[in-house]
Amino acid sequence: MLDQSAIDELFDVLARYVRIRDRAVHTTFKTPDGEVETAAFKGLFHLYKQPMRSRELAESLNADPSTVSRHVAQLVDMGLVRREADPDDGRAILLVITDAGRARVEAMRQVRRTAMDRAMSDWTDDELWTLVGLLGRFVDAAETVLAPPCGKTGLVDGEALVKGQK
Repeated sequence: MLDQSAIDELFDVLARYVRIRDRAVHTTFKTPDGEVETAAFKGLFHLYKQPMRSRELAESLNADPSTVSRHVAQLVDMGLVRREADPDDGRAILLVITDAGRARVEAMRQVRRTAMDRAMSDWTDDELWTLVGLLGRFVDAAETVLAPPCGKTGLVDGEALVKGQK
């Protein structure tokens, strides 16, 4: 069994990072048209990799399809995403990032790179790659146990744990 105080410290450090990231993201996602929900831009990052159907996007975001639909509508209205007929199934609709959407993702990535470069200016590339590897390994394991994809049951029953059951 792992050192329980180290696990507690890990969660504290991760929570602190998430708070810092959320503050930064909130500022980054303001647009000339107003503020856009952070979750909508998360979808944009997924569509940057490849076009997909709304249902697939919801699954990849581990989000409710109705929420994703609202976010997609916002991105379409902003001209960052367009809907196209799926060439494999003309009845289905694919969500495709536009050139403006690609430019927005690249701009946000550059802001993120610049911030991380400044925050980690005294790190070596080896240290950075070590962190990337360890975080990747941690996230893979945590996703399986703590937050499986929508509709799946995790290995941890949070309600039972809170009640002191095992």
